[in-house]
Amino acid sequence: MGRRWCDHLEPATATVECSGSQHRLSWRRGQVVIEDHDLGAERTMRALGAETPTCLRILSQWRQLHAWATSIELFTQMRSRLGDEQLLGPGDLRLPHELALLLTWERSWRMSSYYGEGHEVLLQAQLQARALEPVRQHLTLWCDRLGYRQTPRVEVNILRPGQAPRVIGAIDRFTARVTAAFGVRWVLEVWARGLATVDDALILELVGSPRALQARAVRWRRHAGDEARPEVATATLGRRPDGSWARTWDD
Repeated sequence: MGRRWCDHLEPATATVECSGSQHRLSWRRGQVVIEDHDLGAERTMRALGAETPTCLRILSQWRQLHAWATSIELFTQMRSRLGDEQLLGPGDLRLPHELALLLTWERSWRMSSYYGEGHEVLLQAQLQARALEPVRQHLTLWCDRLGYRQTPRVEVNILRPGQAPRVIGAIDRFTARVTAAFGVRWVLEVWARGLATVDDALILELVGSPRALQARAVRWRRHAGDEARPEVATATLGRRPDGSWARTWDD
């Protein structure tokens, strides 16, 4: 069985006020789990007219969330009515729910005629929130290393499904500019693992290896005319003793 998008994510737990007590809701392996209820008994009580506990309401909304998300109008309406905490879940549950939504939005975007703009706008906002700062930090590091002091100009775009991530741009005495393009896969497999940047490398994508974690990554090389341009190379990624990631260029 292949790995799922969520297999590398750490479980998340949030505590909510429910039935006069503090109850735990957890997310693990792609599912929301209610820790402090007997679901069978609760469903029986609801059938008899009992009020729906907060935990079950959150679970129900999580299951409905992806149906709402296929429609831009309905999702926007529910988000306005409920607010992000009720819609996406409290505390640490929000991040895995947002990441799961990316798959639903991408699927709807792919299925819509001519790649409709609605889901693209949502995906673009999520991508920029996660990619803009790592790309800027990467470019700033290389500006310093190459002896340039320009303020980086960074643009991040969403790729259509199936397109490969890429970075174009240049650093010289007058400007430092880059346009990066990533897809949902980059957010789920790279950013969510804390691998957006490793040392001086901007990670574009992970590539399969039976013995080591390898990646296609960006570094910069100076060319004629005192201009540096991005270069894509393969790197092996590993953990340092303190748990942080390190990269070794394979060439």
